[in-house]
Amino acid sequence: MPPKPYTTDLTDEQWAIVAPLLPPPRPRGRRPSVDRRRVFDAILYQAKHGCTWEDLPRDFPNDSTVYAYFEHWRDDGTLGSVYEALHRRWRRENGRDEDPSAGSVDSRSVHAAAEAVTRGKDPNKKVTGRKQHLCVDTEGLPLAVAITVASANDKAAAYDLIDAAAARSPRLKKLWADGAYESGALAAHAAARKIDFEVVSQQKGPFAPVPRRWVVERTFAWLKRYRRLVLDFERLAETVVAFIHVAMTRLLLNRLAPHS
Repeated sequence: MPPKPYTTDLTDEQWAIVAPLLPPPRPRGRRPSVDRRRVFDAILYQAKHGCTWEDLPRDFPNDSTVYAYFEHWRDDGTLGSVYEALHRRWRRENGRDEDPSAGSVDSRSVHAAAEAVTRGKDPNKKVTGRKQHLCVDTEGLPLAVAITVASANDKAAAYDLIDAAAARSPRLKKLWADGAYESGALAAHAAARKIDFEVVSQQKGPFAPVPRRWVVERTFAWLKRYRRLVLDFERLAETVVAFIHVAMTRLLLNRLAPHS
């Protein structure tokens, strides 16, 4: 009797989308004995539930094997490229250009464990950890992700974020941000890449969403549904980026091939 599927497990249709995006097995050597679909399922489970690798349910492949695949796919860019391919496909299937022309920028500070190689204290949020910086399109799907210490200034981090978003989408012409990004130098940096960088002020009144910027806030809310991203237990910042890509991959697969 096959194991009961977890809510994060891929359907056959979803696996058919993902499988061609993964690097093929090595042409030489022994044929891999592990089921790569179950490895990918285990990584999705890990992102959602946030357990230690050793505590993965035993019906997944061995935890050291799953982690070895995760580490390899993180370091060679596979997890990021899978997300980007799905992002482009979703936009095409919804009548949008693959390369967005507008987006929003923001960050959030997350408590990090002592194992983190780098940490800092955000004096405003009273958080000791790291900052997750996102540039998202108008649908809230990331164009660029960066991780810094929580003490990093948002404006300073935005330079590389803008460069990465511009490289991802040559059509990018407009970015919105909040008052933390108010900077003539930053606006000039964006303008040199033919991007209009607009700071949008908070409207008066309780619970009023910031115009044009509520989209990126919603993206952070999506990420909070993944326990691996609620707190930062990662030693490397690159692992945080990888899990953000995994979380957004799960979201896009649910859109491209919803569970019946």
